[in-house]
Amino acid sequence: MGSVYQGMHRPRLRGRLAYVPRPRVNAGRLLLRVGLGAVALGVLAFLMLSGLTAWFLTHPPQANDITTRLDYDVGWVRLNVPTRDGASLAAWYGPVIDPEGTVIVTHGIASTHRDMVSKGNMLRRLGFNTFIFDFRGHGLSDPGVVTLGAREVNDLIDALDVVVGLPGVDPRRVAVIGDSMGGAAAIMAAARDPRIAAVVAESSYARLLETTDDSFQAFLGVPAFPFAGPVQLMARLFSGVDPGQVNPADDIGRISPRPVFIIHGQSDRYVPTEVGQELYEAAGEPRVIWQPPSVGHVGAFSQRLGEYAVRVNAFLRQALGRANSDTPNVAAA
Repeated sequence: MGSVYQGMHRPRLRGRLAYVPRPRVNAGRLLLRVGLGAVALGVLAFLMLSGLTAWFLTHPPQANDITTRLDYDVGWVRLNVPTRDGASLAAWYGPVIDPEGTVIVTHGIASTHRDMVSKGNMLRRLGFNTFIFDFRGHGLSDPGVVTLGAREVNDLIDALDVVVGLPGVDPRRVAVIGDSMGGAAAIMAAARDPRIAAVVAESSYARLLETTDDSFQAFLGVPAFPFAGPVQLMARLFSGVDPGQVNPADDIGRISPRPVFIIHGQSDRYVPTEVGQELYEAAGEPRVIWQPPSVGHVGAFSQRLGEYAVRVNAFLRQALGRANSDTPNVAAA
C-alpha cells in the first residue's frame, strides 16, 4: 500500500499541462497597422497609375503595320527620312504638276500620317506638292520617346532636309501645316530654320507646362489633382525634357517676316482658345488668326472643310509667292 500512496502523491511535472494565458489583442494597434497598410497600398497604386500615365504620354502605342494605304496610291511615293541621331522616319511624297509650292504636314501626339491623308489630298488638289511623315514613336516610324514637340522639332528639320532635295520642289517655297503638337513643332522649327517659308499651326500650345496643367484631365483621363505633379515629374524623367522650357510663344516672333497663320477652334477642350490668341499676339507681321466657333481640337478641317480650304489656299499662295487674284485674302476674310 505504501508504494501505491507514494505513486498517488508523486508531484506533477510542471509545464506539460500548465495553462498559458492568451495575450490581449490591442484593437487600437491593429487598426493602426491596417490603416498604414491601406495607405501604403494606396500610395503604391497612386505611383503606379502616375507612372503608367506618364509612360503612355511619352510612349504612345504604335501600330505593327509595315504598310499603309498611301503605299498603294499611285499619287504618293514612299520615302525614308534618316535623322541626325540614326532613327528612320516613314514618309510619303505627293507631287503635282506645276506646283504652287510644297507643304510639309505634321500630326499631333498619339496621331499618325493616316490622320493627315485627307488634308494632304486636299492640298494636292489645290496645287501643292505635299509631304507627310510620322514623328518618331508614331505610326510606321522608328520607336522613340515622345517629347510633345521639344525634340520633334529635330524630326521636322530632318524631314525638311529631305524635302528640299526632292524633284519638283522649289526650296524657297516650302511651308509647314501642323496640328497640335505638330503645330508647336512647326512654329519652333520655323524659328530656327529660315528654309520654312510659312507656317499654319492649328490648336498648338503656347507654353507646354501651362497646357499640360490646363488640359490634363481632358487629355489623359485622370484628374489633375493629385496626379498632375507626379505625372509631369515622371514624364520629365522618362523623356529628359523640362516642359517649362518648351514655349512656342517665345519662339514665334522670330519667324517674322515670314507669315504665320494661327487656327484655333473656340470649342477646343484640350488647348484653350486663349492660347491661340497668345500665339497670335506673340507673332510678328505678317500674321493671321482664325478662331472658328463650335470647332474643337484640330477640328477646323473636318468641321469647316470649305472655309478651311479657301483660307489655307489663299494664305499659302500669298506666302509662297503665287497669289491668285481670284482667291480671297485670308487676312481680310
